Order: sequence, then C-alpha cells, then structure tokens
Amino acid sequence: MESTGNGRGLIPNGRNIDFLGYCFDGDNVRLRKSIKQRFARKCKRLKSKKKRQQMLASYWGWCEWGNCRNLWNVITDNDMSFKDVGIVQRSRTMPDGKRLFDVPTIKMMDLLNVPITVLDFETGIKTREGKDRYAVLFEKADGTKNKFITNSFNIKDILDQARQAEQEGKKIFPVHNVVIKRKPLSDGKHGYYFDE
Repeated sequence: MESTGNGRGLIPNGRNIDFLGYCFDGDNVRLRKSIKQRFARKCKRLKSKKKRQQMLASYWGWCEWGNCRNLWNVITDNDMSFKDVGIVQRSRTMPDGKRLFDVPTIKMMDLLNVPITVLDFETGIKTREGKDRYAVLFEKADGTKNKFITNSFNIKDILDQARQAEQEGKKIFPVHNVVIKRKPLSDGKHGYYFDE
C-alpha cells in the first residue's frame, strides 16, 4: 500500500475505498456513484406520493450516514429539516396548552434562604401530587435557570397578585433577590413563602 501523503491514513494507490455502498477518501464518506444515479432517477420518475415517501425514507437511510446533505438537498429539494425552511419552535407547551419551562426541576427545600430571581410562572399544572400546582421559572446567582413546582397558598397568592398587576400594565417580572422561607404549621407540616 502507498500512502497518499495527505495525512489521513493509508489509501491504496491513492484511490478511494469503495465499501458497502460508500466511497471513503479519508475525510469524506460519500455514496457510490451508481447509488446516487439510481436515487436521482427514482426521484424524477415516481409520481405516487406514498411510494415517493417510501423511496425517500430508504435513501435517507443511506444519506444520513455519509457526507450527503448537499446531495439530498439537490436531488429532493428538501432536507427534512424545519430549521432550514425557516420554521422554528416558538415556545414549549404541554398538551393542555400550559407552557413548559424546559429546565431542570429543583425541590423548594433545596432553595431555602438562597436568593433567586423569579422570571415567570405557569398556573394550573397537574402533577403526580395533585392538580392546580404552579411551576415557577427562576434564575440562580450563577445564571443557571431552573424551576420549582409548588402548591403553597402563600406563594401562589403572591404570584397571582403579580400577574394581576402585570395585566393592569405594571412591569413585574423578573423579580430579583427573592428568598424562599419555611414556617411550621400544625401536624408537623410546613408552609413556604417568599421573603423579599
């Protein structure tokens, strides 16, 4: 074997390696020429939408494992990507229409006496513990965003008042330097509240 001198490994006699339908040349993994030609002919020939989808799915299996994105775009005029055609996700929502804060959840117990910035919240969340919980999106001092789920009457009342004030035209969120405190209730239970 002779090395091509390109520093990408040994390629016999400076030629590409043709193996399993792909041509390997060190950095690139491309489809074999006969497969590309067959793919292009079938794309032009098939008129049935169902058969075309089946054919595209099978050739996508070939293209996704090689450096074939440009080939796919040229032949199909569709790269199967929402982003490339200008469609982006605006906001994450749950099936019931509630916003989903796509960040890790932290227990309120782990947030006691830690200053946080409350960014937003969502009402009426259903969890394993029950219905009508509030999901509160917050940011720690180090800039990481998390959420906590609460059914605390005191916290829900403050958040409801804040939402009402925003609906009346006041800018409330984000609220900085919010600290969660805990107070004992009867029967060994505890209640949580915001201490600003």
